[in-house]
Amino acid sequence: MSRKQAAKAWSAAGARKARRPRQPPAGAAAGPGPGGGGLAGQLRALGLKLREVPGDGNCLFRALGDQLEGHSRNHLRHRQETVDYMIKQREDFEPFVEDDVPFEKHVTNLAKPGTFAGNDAIVAFARNNQMNVVIHQLNAPLWQIRGTNKNNARELHIAYRYGEHYDSVRRVNDDSEAPAYLQMEMLCKNDLNKEEEVQPQKGDSEAETEVEMEDAIHKDIDLVSQILEMKDYNIESAIFAIFQVNEAERISTEEQCDPQSEDQKSGSRTLREENGTGSRIPGNRSLHQGEIENNKGQARSDEENRASRNTKVSKKQKKEQQRLEKKKRQEERHRQKVLANKSNCADSSRRETDSNNHITLVKAMAALNI
Repeated sequence: MSRKQAAKAWSAAGARKARRPRQPPAGAAAGPGPGGGGLAGQLRALGLKLREVPGDGNCLFRALGDQLEGHSRNHLRHRQETVDYMIKQREDFEPFVEDDVPFEKHVTNLAKPGTFAGNDAIVAFARNNQMNVVIHQLNAPLWQIRGTNKNNARELHIAYRYGEHYDSVRRVNDDSEAPAYLQMEMLCKNDLNKEEEVQPQKGDSEAETEVEMEDAIHKDIDLVSQILEMKDYNIESAIFAIFQVNEAERISTEEQCDPQSEDQKSGSRTLREENGTGSRIPGNRSLHQGEIENNKGQARSDEENRASRNTKVSKKQKKEQQRLEKKKRQEERHRQKVLANKSNCADSSRRETDSNNHITLVKAMAALNI
């Protein structure tokens, strides 16, 4: 867009305000009325209010000074610095001066106290201070005058009323003489439903593990049912039998962990079985030889059964442990995300509540940029 085209667009938007202010519309007060009427209610819905400044022709620089420094006493200095910047950057501002007023006369008039200043002065002020200026109006989107492209640049919020007057915008409960720290927060429809709980996703391996666990549980239930049936549904006998099975599985696990020790124990048990009391009795050896051999075969068969059951139990325990470890990792990741979200929310809350050192967010659905 050329400078002349930009000048026309700016003029159509009411941006070219270089002359003395017009009279307010019929039925409106000549100056800023108490409370600001409808604009005051519009700001109150955002948690904001008007801080009125005198309508003496210096209102723009008074309002900007109140935002920047917490008071409007330096409005003349802000005016002169703005005019100096416009002169240095003449090629940027001359196209926006009305055709019948030379640029030199325009800036000379603007430098005089009490001369109304418009959007060209706001642009110059914003660029000179490397800040953004946000303008609030009744029943209109926010205007954002960008003085810099930097992220998180400071914003000065002012209100434009009656087509002639500027006021400063503050938080509702801010009556201090401290600088104002307001920042626009652009909202969209999705922001209304962005508070969703993060659910950990199940992987294929975890689903397979759960299926295996269910199978193992069904097998355990079948084992208990068989023992109850064998013991004629005698609860105490069934419980004792289950304890014996568990003890056998535990011994089998120990044997796998220490096979050498088990061999020694097995040899010791064989000697005790052969000799009865551990002493050698030749006369009884032949008498009990057949029974001892049968006991050995039965012991080996029992050990093989226990080893088989223990292998299944070990696999089941290992898979269960892996599943628990994976679940703990997922829970820990979820906990870290929740803590991070809480930390962000706390930081945002602190920014909104501290009027001197932090930023108050001004929620907006749309803004027009210059």
